Amino acid sequence: MFLLRLCIVIFLFSSCASLFKSDRSEERALLRQQLGVSYMQQGNYPLALKELLEAEELDPKNPHIQNNLGMLYFVREKFELSAKHFSRAYELDKKFTDAKNNLARVYIELKQFAIAQRLLEEVLTDLTYQYPIKADMNYGLLEFNRGRFKEAKKHFRKVLIQDREDCFAQVFLGRSFLELKENVQAVDQLEKATTFCKVMGIDDAHYFSAIALYRTGDKEQSLVRFKELLDLFPQAKYREQSKKMIDIIEKGTL
Repeated sequence: MFLLRLCIVIFLFSSCASLFKSDRSEERALLRQQLGVSYMQQGNYPLALKELLEAEELDPKNPHIQNNLGMLYFVREKFELSAKHFSRAYELDKKFTDAKNNLARVYIELKQFAIAQRLLEEVLTDLTYQYPIKADMNYGLLEFNRGRFKEAKKHFRKVLIQDREDCFAQVFLGRSFLELKENVQAVDQLEKATTFCKVMGIDDAHYFSAIALYRTGDKEQSLVRFKELLDLFPQAKYREQSKKMIDIIEKGTL
């Protein structure tokens, strides 16, 4: 009887210790995750990855840690790893529709459009999902990437109804006009986009606005836009392309 009681006491003690340890691990994991997200927002991706991997080790079944790892690998263009973690996040929590939406975005990047479409259709049927604007944006990107620009326009317009200041929706709507050779409409749309993207430090609107102006024959204003891009965005994504276009316009070779 004594041994039985001793075993029960040991079992209860070890269980409580295990629960306490588990609680402490989850608490430490949350702190690591918060640090990782903070580093990610600052653009310090190596430190962000270090913190999030440590958070994962402490709490491997936390879907939000998995989702954040997916986001981090996505911005670093490690798309296979990104898909793995978004999938894991959704496996751990079947109500985590945002992880499914993020997974669809990865499959767009991987050009696995059929899978992306299936996921987005599931996301859009979830009436409890709080961020349908993100699903509409992804659907627009899906259609844009598979060359269905008229369909893409519909989705980008849906986004802009919900948030007229969305820089990327503004830009991709303008780019859809460009792809359809609707250059005058593209100029109007991309000129609007420059206002919103400038505030965010994103050069896409200026670059494609300059391209649209060039295609309409307004080379003088196109040149202004390209030069403005170089002045406003020292780390511009389209810096080298803009320099080449400036050279072409100034030399009058095209």
